[in-house]
Amino acid sequence: MEDKKRVVVTGSNKGIGYAIVERIAKEHPSYEIVMAVRTVSNGEEALKKLAGSIPDIDKRVKVEELDVSNFDSIHKFVSKIGPIDILINNAGIAAKGDNFDAKIVQDTFQTNFYGTIELSEKMIQNINTNGKIITVGSSAGKLEKIKDDKLKASFEDPKITRSQIFDLAKLYYDSVVDDTFEKKGFPKQGYAMSKLCINTYTRVLGQQKEVLDKNIQVYVFCPGWCRTDMAGDKAPKSAEDGADTCAYLVDLPWEINNDFQGKFFYERQVKPL
Repeated sequence: MEDKKRVVVTGSNKGIGYAIVERIAKEHPSYEIVMAVRTVSNGEEALKKLAGSIPDIDKRVKVEELDVSNFDSIHKFVSKIGPIDILINNAGIAAKGDNFDAKIVQDTFQTNFYGTIELSEKMIQNINTNGKIITVGSSAGKLEKIKDDKLKASFEDPKITRSQIFDLAKLYYDSVVDDTFEKKGFPKQGYAMSKLCINTYTRVLGQQKEVLDKNIQVYVFCPGWCRTDMAGDKAPKSAEDGADTCAYLVDLPWEINNDFQGKFFYERQVKPL
């Protein structure tokens, strides 16, 4: 019989997050899962839906309030959640259509980058030795979006630091404010840039001393273009398809593999950014 593990999945009342919860619950009946959601009532509705296909799901899955865009909510969640084995950072937002301005960039980064990092770093204290941090990134956040070679080299730098990634994120926002982003080589895509920054940050997180001291595995993955509220109904993949690589990472042996640590995954394979 497998060991009991405790898993937190953020933004899990619908879409990829919901599919991840469903997959883990079906494949690991001994695991306890925390659905961390902005609105508890939405999480409870999702749990009722899960109960239709998974017996005794309410005994294994709990719903907790967490707004990843709000640092106070993050700190409250971290202080009450207790020990866990896996943190799955799924919560994310994307503006609809071609809407683009500084406010959209700010809001997108607040959830997809700043909030995700705040939660990840604060939760390290709660993650058991040999645990995992798995983040939903995106192939939208690829280096090909950067059109300036020097700027691209900044992201590619193998010695890039946490503060340097934050500086790049601020540089992007400031360049949107003063409308110099294209001149600097940035794309007109706040979502893509937020994901490039979090994809890059994952490499740094995977080498942090407190992460290595606890033997915590760190990964980021792209689920692909999936049919969800955020991505629309024309996508070729289902949310269940999108959860597959996450399930693969959850099932990896409980020890750091240096070939995988901090890497970007797509379709169960390490891919370059």
